[in-house]
Amino acid sequence: MKTGGSKFLLPGGFRPLGFIFVFSGFILGTARFYYGIKPDALNLKIFAFYSSYLESKYLEIIRNNMCEEVVALLFVLGLFFIAFSKEKNESVRVSLLRLKAFSIAVYLQITFLVIAILFTFGFAFVYMLIVNMGAFLVFYIITFRILLYRSRKAAKYKQT
Repeated sequence: MKTGGSKFLLPGGFRPLGFIFVFSGFILGTARFYYGIKPDALNLKIFAFYSSYLESKYLEIIRNNMCEEVVALLFVLGLFFIAFSKEKNESVRVSLLRLKAFSIAVYLQITFLVIAILFTFGFAFVYMLIVNMGAFLVFYIITFRILLYRSRKAAKYKQT
């Protein structure tokens, strides 16, 4: 049964692509942040709205190693693809579970942000904001999968 909300979801085939993106982001992120590798192929001239290293630049073409940005894009797009891909049997029940998971994820996200504001300072807070970019999607995916598992388990239990 089609639901009104399912027209905003990606086709189910995006979920495996999402896992590939997240895995690739993990590998590239590990190479970049753990081993300090910055691939030369990612040294690019790119338009920047704002750039601040030794000096601030506005609306200019700059040279930058895009490794960190590629890692962030892979993670965020991968998580987005995983979170918002249709299930095989997308139904009203699944849509309600999505809404419930979304609500719970908002509460978890706000809790995470409040804790970060109260207990992290300096660059540690900046790192928390970076983590915060993908945390909502992670909270949503985990919550939705738990709710979906429990729902399917309850439906299976009813049938027996």
